[in-house]
Amino acid sequence: MYAMTNVMPETGRGKGLVYIETYGCALNSADSGIMRSRLLARGYRMVSDPSQADVIIINTCTVRQDTEERMIKRIKELYGLSLKKGSLLVVAGCMASAQPYTVKMIAPGSLIVNVENVHLIDVALERREDLVKSPPAPKTAYTPKIEGMLRGKVAEVPIQDGCMGECSFCITKFARRKLLSRPIEQLVEIVREAVARGAVEVRLAGQDTGSYGMDLYGVRALPELVRQVASVPGKFMIRVGMANPDSIEPILDEFVEILKHPKVYKFVHIPVQSGDDRVLRLMRRRYTVDDFRRVVKEIRSKVPGVMIATDIIVGHPGEDEEAFENTLRLIYEMRFERVHVAQYTPRPRTISAGLPQVPSSVKKERSKRVMALVERIGLEEHKRYIGSRALALVVERGLRGGLDAKLYNYMPVVLPDGSARLGEWRCVEIREATWYDLRGVAVEC
Repeated sequence: MYAMTNVMPETGRGKGLVYIETYGCALNSADSGIMRSRLLARGYRMVSDPSQADVIIINTCTVRQDTEERMIKRIKELYGLSLKKGSLLVVAGCMASAQPYTVKMIAPGSLIVNVENVHLIDVALERREDLVKSPPAPKTAYTPKIEGMLRGKVAEVPIQDGCMGECSFCITKFARRKLLSRPIEQLVEIVREAVARGAVEVRLAGQDTGSYGMDLYGVRALPELVRQVASVPGKFMIRVGMANPDSIEPILDEFVEILKHPKVYKFVHIPVQSGDDRVLRLMRRRYTVDDFRRVVKEIRSKVPGVMIATDIIVGHPGEDEEAFENTLRLIYEMRFERVHVAQYTPRPRTISAGLPQVPSSVKKERSKRVMALVERIGLEEHKRYIGSRALALVVERGLRGGLDAKLYNYMPVVLPDGSARLGEWRCVEIREATWYDLRGVAVEC
């Protein structure tokens, strides 16, 4: 999902007013937290209205063509506002890194800060210059202040940048070029401070968390990281971010054990992308469908109630009707609780963009078919919760009203406004279900 997240409330006193608008994944959200942290420490103030700001920052995503089009439209709007108000527009994030010429074409007076340099955002503002070269010290060497990382009761903690993959469809690889992990001791201190300041949910964010630590320690250190983070005193829950099947498989036994920890949500996000081995090879994914199937079945057999989320790309080059049917069969067989579905769109400089393309009409038709199946299975699985009672952690206010609570397996439960306080565990009774979430009320257990 690529939704906009607005800025923190106004805070502090300082030398300039800053508005930050964020799009994309958890890593982008964490990068915005780093920028907030750096600017607050330098005396800037955050505002929630771009028309009030001296500096407007848009943290961009460009993972798909429709996302890029949204970014172009929004950059033009914010650039026009900056010219009218005499403010400065800064374009950060993956579009700034992978497509800087596009940004300069539509907003020539803006500053570009690529993903490697978000921890130097104050330098860009003070010098009024683009930051697009590799910095002398990597972003992972900078320890952000927790004031910028917290969103209410939730702490977005970036454990790494980049990945070890070479997927043929991915433009993000041009923005986050290599794996850079933060040291365990740094992350533990970030979490310790976040919990001390009231965080009840800690989200460990990365492009492929299963590869965490390979650059620093020469081993996949995610299990050890989670064990040490879980040892931080306090009542909080940990959500482990997305991990690829080939990254989890070498540490599967340890991964299962960390999922059993009482402070860790029984939730795993493992993107399969396609249910067809030939398409996976064209995508340059490093596993087969059977590899993926084995990993999921092993986790489910040893972690009761675990929720499995996955990603599906529809219409990648080479996906014929047989390959698409294989994807539908995998979804039906595995009965995923959450599926993120995206139509493939060619991205500049990627290998897949140069392959024979699936017609748009075919991609749209297949997308409708896969979404119909996803919604049917999601509703069937979620209806099993109706009438049950369980403890849920109230983590934040919902984007469309109500309170957003999470069960032990990260299943979202929407509660009525005023029925509970943020940060508390409440017994809830599930009254309704949709294909996406549950609806409940707080009760006495």
